Amino acid sequence: MRALGVFLALLAVWWILDGSEYLWLGLVAAGLGTALAVTLATPRRDRLRPGRLPGFVVFFLVESVRGGMDVALRAFHPRLPIHPHCFDYALSLPAGKPRLLLVSVTSLLPGTLSADLSADGQTVRIHAINESPQEAVRALEAQVARLFAIPAEAAS
Repeated sequence: MRALGVFLALLAVWWILDGSEYLWLGLVAAGLGTALAVTLATPRRDRLRPGRLPGFVVFFLVESVRGGMDVALRAFHPRLPIHPHCFDYALSLPAGKPRLLLVSVTSLLPGTLSADLSADGQTVRIHAINESPQEAVRALEAQVARLFAIPAEAAS
């Protein structure tokens, strides 16, 4: 119903400004304007907030460097202080781009690797070489939620 109102308002503006001689062009313009208005007005939960990207990039770079250094130190340590194990992490982010980003970037945290996503997409199996990587995954999930402007109650 709202789209019809937008269409009629745009068509009325066209008619007031141009008259009825090129009304067919006004119909096309009003239709395109309505399509654009509906597309932009439709809220999407997985829309990235560009203003929050610099903070995520900094987090990403710091964790990537930490991850590389952590694995390198473990590789060159005389007793190889690794504790390989898998654990399941319940995702609280909504389906779509936020979850995909979390699962992809998890492999860049120190000593973690996304191994499998459950069929329902609610749980990710993570392989880790350090003792307690859950806190790092929670921090990443919070960063992804912030990047997509997901409310804290929806991402917890």
